[in-house]
Amino acid sequence: MKVPPQETFGRESEVLLDWANERVVQVTINRQHKRNACNQQAWQGIHNALRRAAQDKAIRLAVLTGASGHFSAGDDIKDASAAREDPHRRTAYEQDIEHAFRAVTEAPFPVVAAIDGYCIGGALSLAMCCDFRVGTRASELGIPAAKLSFTYPSWQCSRLMTLVGLSQARKMLFEGNRIDGNRAYETGLLDVLTDEDPVAAALDFCSGMLDSAPLSVQASKRIFQALAVTDLASHQDEIAAFMRMVAASSDFREGARAFAEKRKPIFTGT
Repeated sequence: MKVPPQETFGRESEVLLDWANERVVQVTINRQHKRNACNQQAWQGIHNALRRAAQDKAIRLAVLTGASGHFSAGDDIKDASAAREDPHRRTAYEQDIEHAFRAVTEAPFPVVAAIDGYCIGGALSLAMCCDFRVGTRASELGIPAAKLSFTYPSWQCSRLMTLVGLSQARKMLFEGNRIDGNRAYETGLLDVLTDEDPVAAALDFCSGMLDSAPLSVQASKRIFQALAVTDLASHQDEIAAFMRMVAASSDFREGARAFAEKRKPIFTGT
């Protein structure tokens, strides 16, 4: 079978879709000048690339990675900050991120994140949506919410806690520091630690799944994705109100300014 040619998504080819063979696709975040930090077009591209791959009934696995030595530095802060200035654009931007996450969790095949270099913030959220994570020792993973004064989404807190445990999840979120590949593997955030090409290691790790019954795998995936997010309904209103307060705070604006100015933020708790 002849595999399809590479497809690109976004105005500047922010996301690439390649068929490794007739059963495996590779989705690559391609914003190398930004260490693959995702703007709105990139988030849209991840969604569209995985939806496109899902149309091919022969696909049994997708590898999600980043170009040129980094998985992704997370949200493009400049683009995200600009979007937040306009309520309508902010809503669209947040929906595009959510759609990218859902394209991963709802893909009818396993999705494995192949991580090298930066995997920060929203990029780590994306990786945690994947069924597996393979990373190098040079990987740097972290959630800088506490350094930017915003609230990490509750359902992603649940995913993090499921992977690394309550105490380690608290430490990562309260400190906002990065951990390297070795520590990520020790905590369970990475399933495989490699000194080699993470894409090759991801393909090797998942090779035993390619011949499994696809409907059985799809059903099991849906079950595990549901189990990864605990029931937050009883606290949802309280959490939503707190998130709105944080997003409207002066500390939130200070975090964005400090990041743009490459300085340490000064938070006041207001």
